[in-house]
Amino acid sequence: MNIDKIFKKIWQINGLFILLGLILIFAIIIFEFTNNLFRDEFRQEQTLDLANDDKNTEKWSLGYPEEIPGSKFYLIPLESENKHVEEKSRGMQLYGSGSSYSSNRSKNILFINSVTNKSNWLFESVQQLILSKSILTTQKSEDILIAKAIYYEVINSDTNNDNIYDYTDKRTFALTHPDGSGYSEIISGYNRIVQSVINDEGNLFVIYINNEKVHSMLVDLNNFKIINKAQLPRVKDS
Repeated sequence: MNIDKIFKKIWQINGLFILLGLILIFAIIIFEFTNNLFRDEFRQEQTLDLANDDKNTEKWSLGYPEEIPGSKFYLIPLESENKHVEEKSRGMQLYGSGSSYSSNRSKNILFINSVTNKSNWLFESVQQLILSKSILTTQKSEDILIAKAIYYEVINSDTNNDNIYDYTDKRTFALTHPDGSGYSEIISGYNRIVQSVINDEGNLFVIYINNEKVHSMLVDLNNFKIINKAQLPRVKDS
């Protein structure tokens, strides 16, 4: 076999790989387009009548139900396609009595008792943005967890004066009991939670950042009172 035939064979193989690559790219594009189309149709079908919307700007849906360990309750986030809350429209109210879930789309959370079928909302309105929530649990036995409390990071104030509540605003750190009752705001106006964990004494240990300074605190999970709070010391130059 001469050199010309060898190069011709190589080009044929390269051309085959290029063709297969193009086919794969087109298949991925078609798949993503079809998948997004069906996803949009599904979201449209799931729009629920759960809150007033005079401006017709919200599409409401319920998030995935989450069982609260060691209790009879489930929590379900109320989600919106809007990822922020307009400051000037705080008159919008939820149907029902008082309760909240990212840039988060959660505006409220529903707690449902799986035994009595009674339910309540965390907040009385949708005029807050819930950036995160987490169920704080302790180990009852090797394979059983018990919920001690639930913590939330919430935007409920337009701290940068841009007329919307979003992730650029300062936050409020709050706690409730596992059934969603006893909502208590622990700290407000900070930038970010770094860590939160239940210590060996059963108290919540939190590290957070506020205005480029790092703080830590201990919170009693029985009464949601701050036991101790301090700013972390700076390292000395010399």
